[in-house]
Amino acid sequence: MPAEEKSVIATTTALVVVYALYFVTIARWAASTPAAEIVYQPLMIVTVVLLVALLVIAQVVIAVTNPRTAELADERDRSISLHGTRVGAYVLATGVFVALCLAMVRADPFYIANMLLLWWVLAEVLAGVFKIVLYRRGA
Repeated sequence: MPAEEKSVIATTTALVVVYALYFVTIARWAASTPAAEIVYQPLMIVTVVLLVALLVIAQVVIAVTNPRTAELADERDRSISLHGTRVGAYVLATGVFVALCLAMVRADPFYIANMLLLWWVLAEVLAGVFKIVLYRRGA
């Protein structure tokens, strides 16, 4: 398995785990507290820091366990990355549109921020899944 594929799997897994915990926590808060009273920013920052730390550790482990292929990306890797990124861009554009609609109806900033974050995570996860499928199919 190429290092690029391992990296995509690690990134996608970390995104799903970390942001599943974040959104479960936020959903609990939203169920019991009015949106205007929820202080979500510290949790959002901690979540991003945790994700970055996990991804750095994963990349170091991938590079150490297979140092010869850690820096090598061939045409296939670049093509898979391009196609996956394209899928993610469409999803992200949809999410930005939804968030803009929320802003136009003057939704609470809590909903706008979390909607943007949700769609960003969805875009990255779907791009990662698409890349993994392409790697598995031998594209």
